[in-house]
Amino acid sequence: MLPRKRCRSLSSAIGGLVLAADTATGRLFPNDDAYTTAVLVGVAAMAITPMASLALARRRSPETNPITAPVGVPGLGRSSRTGS
Repeated sequence: MLPRKRCRSLSSAIGGLVLAADTATGRLFPNDDAYTTAVLVGVAAMAITPMASLALARRRSPETNPITAPVGVPGLGRSSRTGS
């Protein structure tokens, strides 16, 4: 998983790439279609992210999930402070 700062940098770079690709030679600003394309790429990325997250969460093994760790293993499961 990428840290948030890297994700923001990657998103900015992709958006800039899309806008730069649709900027005509000698023009200062991209055409209107470039902004639409940049938004659609961002929406597609936002739609794919939760689906990939859910798919990866289902593949997680029980050994790496501390919530489902066996009771009685020190440091996992219930807290020793509560006495339960």
